[in-house]
Amino acid sequence: MYVIHWKSQVNGRAGTGTKLFDRNEAESLVAELNREYPQIHHEIWEAARAQSDEPSSRASDPSPGSMELLGAR
Repeated sequence: MYVIHWKSQVNGRAGTGTKLFDRNEAESLVAELNREYPQIHHEIWEAARAQSDEPSSRASDPSPGSMELLGAR
């Protein structure tokens, strides 16, 4: 399973959504989000990577419009 990680290219804030996707869903959503929000880079991460790489900064400042899609807190 995969989650979507994002990073603002404007202010450097980053976060990781909590909603789980299969690979095809995640790739499709990332492509859509990167088109709609070019100032924010979205990428897919394996769910296990998200847990080990970001234990305390998960979705610290969600990207506009993608918060509910990503299941971010």
